[in-house]
Amino acid sequence: MTASLSRASLRGPGLQIVHITVRDGYRPRTIVARAGLPLRLVFHRDEDTPCSERVVFSSPHLDRHLAPHGATVIELPAQAPGEVRFTCAMGRYRGLIRLREEKPVAQAKKTARARRLRAGIATSLLVLLVSGSLVAVAPGLGATPLVAGFVLVVLDLAVTLGTHIRYPLASADQPRGSR
Repeated sequence: MTASLSRASLRGPGLQIVHITVRDGYRPRTIVARAGLPLRLVFHRDEDTPCSERVVFSSPHLDRHLAPHGATVIELPAQAPGEVRFTCAMGRYRGLIRLREEKPVAQAKKTARARRLRAGIATSLLVLLVSGSLVAVAPGLGATPLVAGFVLVVLDLAVTLGTHIRYPLASADQPRGSR
């Protein structure tokens, strides 16, 4: 039997919901949810075998009866990151909830990357405008097209390097683990 994985869906501010089917085991067997938010588990028991009558959680320690051929809602309080195991009363059916922290650092990195990309596009457009003007004005100033082309290449290189290099001095004051 292959292990199934499901992510808790967010409903409203701070409520996570997962539907679990109980039939010869739990489906999904592994659930990924956000730590620090309450979790609502809706068990849909599609059988009436004695093994699936109860579900027992490791943290918080809960033991709940599951209605045969119906739905049972179990609310788990907000918890710290980690794992919560759940089993049937006999230990044959097993499930796992992985509580993970939301990654604000990753979101901040995506935002910074998007800003750099927008700045790079805007700067490239500016260089294109300036270089077009330079090529048009260069013959009137007595410059050869070769000189105008060289200036254009240098400007483009400077913009490309400026938008793609990470600025190490900006993050030098931060502790190592926060980058």
